[in-house]
Amino acid sequence: MEASSNFEKYTTNNPMLKRLNRGFLGSLLMLADQAKPSNILDAGCGEGFVVEHLRKNLGCDLTGLDIEQKALKVATEKNPNTTFREASVYEIPFESNSFDLVILSEVLEHLDHPEKALEEIKRVSNKYILISVPHEPVWRAGNMARLKYLGSFGNTPGHINHWTRRAFVGLISSHFDVKELKSPLPWTIALCEIKDVN
Repeated sequence: MEASSNFEKYTTNNPMLKRLNRGFLGSLLMLADQAKPSNILDAGCGEGFVVEHLRKNLGCDLTGLDIEQKALKVATEKNPNTTFREASVYEIPFESNSFDLVILSEVLEHLDHPEKALEEIKRVSNKYILISVPHEPVWRAGNMARLKYLGSFGNTPGHINHWTRRAFVGLISSHFDVKELKSPLPWTIALCEIKDVN
């Protein structure tokens, strides 16, 4: 299996990157715990590293979804007794209001149609959404400092969208009420709630 940048990030031996990953996962867990979910969908779960961290620390049902079969195979091996589905975040194969918390972690930057994905995760959530993206331009500067992706000025392959914290909040605020933001270097993470339509 060709390793994804996500897989390499979580399996690195670099002590600085390991520390950054711990900060990211810790912030994600803290925000997820605030939602007090009984079930969670990780939409775009990749190799299941976030699912694994939440599974070990939260007492709730977890479901992972991704379009990559190879990534889902790794996720399944890492997370026994966890449900994984092969599907797109544009067409999530679950009924509306199925999950207390839907996570979209490091996915939006890869999507041609981020607004469509936001509408779909809103559909399947019954209350909370947790979204993370790389914080630009800090993300690229970090890559350049590691001498990675120099030909593309530090842009990770596959990243087609780039947000500052302000631009990211602007994007998601049009869909959700942003309840809390965390900025573990070099990410922005938002815990959101579906807007009350009444």
